[in-house]
Amino acid sequence: MKKNHRTCSIVLIAITLMGSWLTSCKRELLPQEKVKSAMLSTGTYTVLTTERPALPPVADLPVELGMKFKSSAPGTITRFRYYKVAGETGTHTGRLWSAEGRLLKTAVFTTETDTGWQTVTLDTPYAISADTVYVIAVNAMSHYGATWYGLGTAISNGPLSSIGGNNGVYNYTTGGFPTGSYNNTNYFRDVEFVPAQDDPLPPAAPASLSASNITASSVTLSWAAATDNIGVTAYEIYRNGILISTQQGTTATISNLNTGGLYSFYVKAKDAFGNRSAASNLADFTTLNTSGITHGSQLSTAMVGPQGIDISTFITVPGGTFSGTALSGWGSAAHTVGTSGETIDGYWFPAGTVVLQGANISSGITVTSGWLVLLGCKGGILVDHPAGDGGGAAALFCQLTYFDTGGLKDGRQPAASIVYRCYFPHSGLENVYADNITVTESWITPDPDTVGTEHIDGIQTWGGQRYLNFSRNHMEFNPPHTAPYGLSALIGMYSDGSETDGYDHVIISDNYFILNAYGIALHAPLAVPVTNMSITGNRWIWSTAAQDKNYTNAVYHNPSQSIPDYKADGNSWINNEWADGPFEGKFLFPDNSTSDVDTNGK
Repeated sequence: MKKNHRTCSIVLIAITLMGSWLTSCKRELLPQEKVKSAMLSTGTYTVLTTERPALPPVADLPVELGMKFKSSAPGTITRFRYYKVAGETGTHTGRLWSAEGRLLKTAVFTTETDTGWQTVTLDTPYAISADTVYVIAVNAMSHYGATWYGLGTAISNGPLSSIGGNNGVYNYTTGGFPTGSYNNTNYFRDVEFVPAQDDPLPPAAPASLSASNITASSVTLSWAAATDNIGVTAYEIYRNGILISTQQGTTATISNLNTGGLYSFYVKAKDAFGNRSAASNLADFTTLNTSGITHGSQLSTAMVGPQGIDISTFITVPGGTFSGTALSGWGSAAHTVGTSGETIDGYWFPAGTVVLQGANISSGITVTSGWLVLLGCKGGILVDHPAGDGGGAAALFCQLTYFDTGGLKDGRQPAASIVYRCYFPHSGLENVYADNITVTESWITPDPDTVGTEHIDGIQTWGGQRYLNFSRNHMEFNPPHTAPYGLSALIGMYSDGSETDGYDHVIISDNYFILNAYGIALHAPLAVPVTNMSITGNRWIWSTAAQDKNYTNAVYHNPSQSIPDYKADGNSWINNEWADGPFEGKFLFPDNSTSDVDTNGK
């Protein structure tokens, strides 16, 4: 059942993804207690940690540059620090000021390096109070590092935080208290701080998370404020298990969602010492579908593949080795998404994404880094990112020989994979093993294995996967349909080998299964845990060779394997029925039985 296109003929692609939420997102890899221990074990905090200036070195007159900051807990400042850029020379003095302009502590930097973060240890640590604003300043002689608008919003790390807005201060009088501000510029002046006491207690979990104002591309989230023995400083927002944002308030508008997409959000509270709460309740929803297609039976071959967007001529391009800019052979068929990102056919892609349009790819493409979008192309693609890379791939209105994702079982994990309005005239998605996979409104017709030694699937998953959306597809097997030719499942959700931890957050909805005498329409998960899975609105076309209504190949049922409880654990099995034949209008259940009454999978 595991047809593999990972061959030596596939050409390696490396795509550099620039400045997007995908590159900044991180999956939760450490258990909660390990995260907490890692935060508390350091004992020392800075505001800017390892940040670097975004601008080239700025040449200027001698100037005092500073940053306003505060701590939510009392403690002592042990060092001053600043970021030194190329071209800067001379002696540098760090000065700690009160918010009112009273000089509190000075220290002269010695043994500096040419560039990078410089530190000076205070002769005696300086004690500061909780929730009190201070200013740290270090002079510049001729050049300094900067990031415009870098202090427009507060930056928090443990108990320390910058002050959001009217920050990034300066004074052209040497040694003077800096009060001027321009564009909330971050001049990279900072302190090292040791809190007076550690706080081992995490906040309570935020409650009552809800989603409202759901559109095709956005949602509003709101939740009840969490409590903490010292105080909550921020909330972390997770989308499909990935941290995407940190903020102070209890509402958030999330943009750049995909049309008809499956999403699951939760929120964690964070206190001044970096302790994180348990997750809130889940807010699960699907964004609005604006395509106009509500069911796979509405599709036609004229609506999918390149002809679906009126592409009839193609530029032949090589697979090639790819490193973030279009190959010379791709020419005008390729462009790179700009800094604001780009929405293509309802799907948003980040800056740095490469879009290849109207191309006939002469060899298969393997993507191992960043984002690649095939739009109205012909060819095949393997999405093979290492976990944490943050990239992925999409095929929109393409005619494909294959679309595979290296996944969990291979130690690979693209951030997301998207297949929309694609035409598979002779194959399917037979190695779709990662998380966050969307296959919608596609026409999928695999050929059998005429040797009879291998089973063929339309969409094949492995198990241990989350956030899968297989909706509104037209699916059938090409002939011949009889044994010994290899046909397995149009949607085959297996759990092979060590992948026994099942499936979570899966939608299989409104698909159109054309049933043949040999081969299974739906192989739903068996004998593994299943949570938050919705199987709804699917329709089956009758085959005259399937005479036994209690054991057809409409839904695979192995009596030796347990069927998940579709009335528990967030699961549902609703409105799945025969579209024609002797049992037209009857509902199909997970054990392949039929009934006049829909009973949610029972």
